[in-house]
Amino acid sequence: MAGSIRQRGKTSWELVVYIGFDTEARKRRYARKTFRGPRREAERELARFVTEVTDGGRAATARVSLGEVLTRWLASRKAHLSASTLDRYRVAITHVPDDLKRLPVDRLRAHHIEDLYADLVEHGMSGSSVRKLHWAMRQALAWAHKRGLTGVVATQGVELPPLRARKIDPPSSAAVRALLEYALATDRDWGTVIAFIAWTGCRRGEAAGLQWADLDLEGGSVLISRSVSAVPGGSEVKGTKTGDRRRIAIGPRTATLLREHRERCEERARACGARLTPSGFVFSPDPAGASPYNPHTFTRVFVDMCKAAGLPPMRLHDLRHHSATTLLKQGAAVGEVMDRHGWRTVDMVNRYRHLLEATDVGAAIALENA
Repeated sequence: MAGSIRQRGKTSWELVVYIGFDTEARKRRYARKTFRGPRREAERELARFVTEVTDGGRAATARVSLGEVLTRWLASRKAHLSASTLDRYRVAITHVPDDLKRLPVDRLRAHHIEDLYADLVEHGMSGSSVRKLHWAMRQALAWAHKRGLTGVVATQGVELPPLRARKIDPPSSAAVRALLEYALATDRDWGTVIAFIAWTGCRRGEAAGLQWADLDLEGGSVLISRSVSAVPGGSEVKGTKTGDRRRIAIGPRTATLLREHRERCEERARACGARLTPSGFVFSPDPAGASPYNPHTFTRVFVDMCKAAGLPPMRLHDLRHHSATTLLKQGAAVGEVMDRHGWRTVDMVNRYRHLLEATDVGAAIALENA
């Protein structure tokens, strides 16, 4: 961090330390201090002042609390982030306790943050959730540093808690079959939603974002090109989780269910004086398909269906785990499973390998006979 001396009087000196560039005001920020005494002493004082500002012990402007920095940073990102991402950051920030939020940001140190993360883990927060909070903290403190509110980014060098692999325990095929039979017999519309998710392995948001133009029922395929996310006060339509589009095959039973669903939707639309359009949503509370379901609605209906069917508790996302595990057990290629589920890395597939039966019997026998 640079520092300079400017003589103001015979024994008066202005000490200046550069503390960052304010991108909003589009100007550089400096900390200033007046010192009286000989130049040699002023040079020593400048060195101490640089250290002081670097350590965050003195702010060039009025002290700002960590809580205010987090609030201002989040507001500054509204134009750059999706509503769902903003909400995820907003939720993560709620885990910062009030006493830490009141701490002046220029006094915040790495040990404060590490103590916070350790306490959150001790109270049950996962390593991945801590990382979401850390990402928000790191960006907010870098934002504050650029504006001269602190001389140090306290998240630098912070040791994060380890990531523990989440245990995957997919439901049995028998349980999935029982659920689909009950759902399709009880409510054909919602049964179609659940069957579509189970037989395609797509995410709930991707199913909610499906539009009529995405269906090729004659060719037996669907295009997964968008997703719906729940946000405060409603939902948001955006791209898929990875940002990629993928076309996946569907079986004849899925195609039949979707044809029947289309006929029911057209009948309801005509009764309301509306019509379906290619951009209409396949699964929609609106007769014309003008708006998608909130993904939370899918989850709520799924949980109720499981209870009504007398089945053990399941998560809607467990149908995706069942899809991947079933395909791997039946010998599907890793690349095929990745493409179908919209995964970019083999690491996602490797999470399921412990659920598969041993396939290296020949290797075991060969080693015994070597």
